[in-house]
Amino acid sequence: MIAVRDMLLSRLLEHKDFRVALALVVLAGTGLVGWIYHLNHQVGRLEQALHAAEEERRNFEGRVEGERRRTEANRESLENRIERSRQREEDLRRRLSEAAGGSEVRALSGELHQVRSRLITLEAERAVGERIIRDYGRGVCLIQSSYAFYDAEGRPLRYRVDGSGEKVREADGSAAVAVDGDGPIHSVEAIGTGFLADRRGFVVTNRHVVEPWWKNDVADALAKNGYHARLLAMRAFFPRIREALKLDLHRVSSNVDLAVLRVDLKGRRIPALPLDVTGRGAIAGQPIVVVGYPTGLEAILAKTDGSVVQQILSAQGTNNERITEALSRRGLIRPSTTQGHIGDVTSTDIVFDAATTQGGSGGPVFNKYGHVVGVEYAMLPQFAGNSYGLPIRYALELIQSPRS
Repeated sequence: MIAVRDMLLSRLLEHKDFRVALALVVLAGTGLVGWIYHLNHQVGRLEQALHAAEEERRNFEGRVEGERRRTEANRESLENRIERSRQREEDLRRRLSEAAGGSEVRALSGELHQVRSRLITLEAERAVGERIIRDYGRGVCLIQSSYAFYDAEGRPLRYRVDGSGEKVREADGSAAVAVDGDGPIHSVEAIGTGFLADRRGFVVTNRHVVEPWWKNDVADALAKNGYHARLLAMRAFFPRIREALKLDLHRVSSNVDLAVLRVDLKGRRIPALPLDVTGRGAIAGQPIVVVGYPTGLEAILAKTDGSVVQQILSAQGTNNERITEALSRRGLIRPSTTQGHIGDVTSTDIVFDAATTQGGSGGPVFNKYGHVVGVEYAMLPQFAGNSYGLPIRYALELIQSPRS
């Protein structure tokens, strides 16, 4: 039986058509195995990408929640100070009514006067902050920009990708870029604050918001290797305006960290902020209100209902441009306010203690009369009480200068 089977098999192998068919089966099987391997490999890479995206989304949500807690803590701190002052005032009034007279009455009356003055000041500061954000908050915009690096021949740095389209990584884990890369252009995103200073469409902000590569260590290193930065896009998102507005450069200061942009208002009702033209509106010891977008999108999302945040992040991922557009369409672009006092005023700086951080650069600094006296531009991270603004006169000079 076995001999017959072997004989039939031998004759089949001698037949040309059978050999061709067998070869095709072997090739198909090999191809199928290879395709299954490739598919499994691609599925594995996809699972890794999804895991990384989910991890990034969770981290982003964590930063949003941290910003929400910080904002709530600041609000509660002011409310607690007001409530403690009220309780102290009531206690002093009670003790004064029970005092026997003489020196005790004088001492209690003096302390009551101080507490009452402090309470009036705290309540006035809260009222000023509420009034400023109500009247002028719509004139403070979130500025979003992106830029890339080009060589002397005008070729942009691009990501290097492998055969499957994934970014090639350097030894330190960073994405590899080169002018001969065949991936997308390597672009850098930046976020800052600006404000409408004139109904002709002039928007004031910092130079480092308009030129994010200015005095940047990475950009400086690339410049030494022959690469220069070029702005790709720059947009303004104003509260209650459900679309991005294109920004054009009007003038950049060569002396201080200031720039003036221009936007086509097209009849939109965006309030121009009142500027202090006297040069005497900033006084040491006086309260101030800073308006802007510190921490950028995270602060905006922190003030947004949690379910809405989940919807936006699920639909848009962690792409800043798409998140900002989604927030704008929903009318959720709203600036934050922080309050403090002016510590010092010099010919070049206004030093204040209102809290701020990255993203708030370019924001207006209001005095207690609701006039913009400065433009926020820097802070010392190691000293929470040291933030810096440029006197508004520098911005007035740029607005009055011809377009660059």
